[in-house]
Amino acid sequence: MQNEYRQAIEQYRQKVVTLARYSLRSAADAEDIAQEVFVKLWHHWPSVDADRRLAWLMRVTHNAVIDFTRRRKTKLGVFDEAAEVEEQAGDDDQHGAAETAAIRGDIAAAIRELDDPFRSILVMRDVQGLAYADIEVSLEMNASQVKVYLHRARRKLRQNAQLRQRFDDLD
Repeated sequence: MQNEYRQAIEQYRQKVVTLARYSLRSAADAEDIAQEVFVKLWHHWPSVDADRRLAWLMRVTHNAVIDFTRRRKTKLGVFDEAAEVEEQAGDDDQHGAAETAAIRGDIAAAIRELDDPFRSILVMRDVQGLAYADIEVSLEMNASQVKVYLHRARRKLRQNAQLRQRFDDLD
């Protein structure tokens, strides 16, 4: 059981952290959520079907993010809007790398501005590449709801004025 559990952590950790990071705007908070999620997985290991493990983890992560946000709002009285985007550019061309990092940062910021479930569905499908079936189970929605929310999320990104300006400047 321990080896399978460790393999599950290795296999799904990045997906859990990514979903939490886009939602919480903080790498440290995302890591805390991931740790909490994997502790829950340990406690529920026997009851989590191996075929549905990813969907279960995404649902638990989504719920943990919501709970964390509620606790933070209660403690602070205000939602922290500060966001730090960590980007790594591997290009030798400094200008091209800086431009790529800026575009990625703008896209990440635009995704973080989306409300749930738009943000969660967009991250799960377009960033992490999850199947529609896994998203449906994770968010307890039917297929048509997931597709409609994904379409609307993508449309909101296309309508984002900052992104439109950024891409118009590239032409």
